[in-house]
Amino acid sequence: MRTLKNLLLASVVGGATLGMSSCSENSGNGNGGGGAGNQTIEATWSNYSGYTRVVSEVLERDAFSIYALWKGTNNLPADEAGRVEELEIPAMLADGYGNLFKKHQAGSTYPNAKVCLQTIIAASVDIATEVSEQKIAAPYNEKNVYGVESWYSFNSYTDYDDNIESIENAYLGGPEDNRDEATSLYAAVKAVNATLAEQVKSDIEASHQALKAAKEQGCFRDAVLAYANNNIKSPQVEQAITTIGTLAQSLEQLNGAVEAISETVADQVVTNYVDRTVIPTYTNLKNEAGKLVEAVSKYTQNPTQENLDAACQQWKQTRIPWERSEAFLFGPVADQQFDPHLDSWPLSQLNIKSILRGNFDWANEDGSSMGANTLGFHTLELLLFENGNPRLVKTFIKDGMVTIQ
Repeated sequence: MRTLKNLLLASVVGGATLGMSSCSENSGNGNGGGGAGNQTIEATWSNYSGYTRVVSEVLERDAFSIYALWKGTNNLPADEAGRVEELEIPAMLADGYGNLFKKHQAGSTYPNAKVCLQTIIAASVDIATEVSEQKIAAPYNEKNVYGVESWYSFNSYTDYDDNIESIENAYLGGPEDNRDEATSLYAAVKAVNATLAEQVKSDIEASHQALKAAKEQGCFRDAVLAYANNNIKSPQVEQAITTIGTLAQSLEQLNGAVEAISETVADQVVTNYVDRTVIPTYTNLKNEAGKLVEAVSKYTQNPTQENLDAACQQWKQTRIPWERSEAFLFGPVADQQFDPHLDSWPLSQLNIKSILRGNFDWANEDGSSMGANTLGFHTLELLLFENGNPRLVKTFIKDGMVTIQ
């Protein structure tokens, strides 16, 4: 997630229960104002359903593009290669970005395997720092509930833990069900500095546990509200900030160990990283995003509570691989600005409201006229969720109109 500054954020909503988190009914942020930003958005069902569908389609198209760019047209099945041509994806490599990274040839962005390792480490440091300082510390310390990401679905702590999981997968040699620790960055560092290797591994686990402890106290939005409204601090949130900050510092120290790793070992680590972490994660994202389009389409064609519930559940499933990719936000996802397109936060409620009240030819709309802060995961989250749960069809859809509070 990359935060867009100086945009009017979407609404603070009341509480509900989702999973382990129990959020209270509480509006406002202690700084004046509250509720849904004192705004209610009303729109025709046609505009709402068309917009919801288009947002899901753009999200799926972005997910497919990232996957295809890493794979390369020569490594795609015929139907997917045909779609690449149809979409006219820019900077498409026949052999894929994954192979560019693995080959790390002199004169390229990655002239050797050690530069690749430094890139892997830098990306992991970036997301650990972002989780600690921007995603958790900033809204908490500033008592700014408007800064809490994923509050419509109460998915904040799950997002943050998946970010830590992305670091774990990059460091230990892939997702647990596809892991090869023998050729991981962890194993390479352990061979030259066992103390540091184990420290990073321990800090990753400590970060998971710190987030678990915070989540057991309730959703993150309520922790911010309690501090903002009543000056009640959360020791668990503060510990998570410190623990994940420590992880970022220990990850940074890995750069010193890279110098002692041989080019041959580094090469094995890079190959492992691409083949077991990056490509499988983006493949999963592409597949889950495809299911999300189908679920949203079914809901918008037949707006039953069951269909909306299924779309919300699939939103969560699709969110997992995206958050677990945030330890490698370099290459195509950065070069072509997929990150802000998929995951901008805060949203622009004014622009979303304008779209919902606009005059669009939804049958031919592809989202290209819409800004990044009106697309992506969080726009879809706003359109589908309220108070941590799927919206109630019987109350927010009436007489061909929808009311979003």
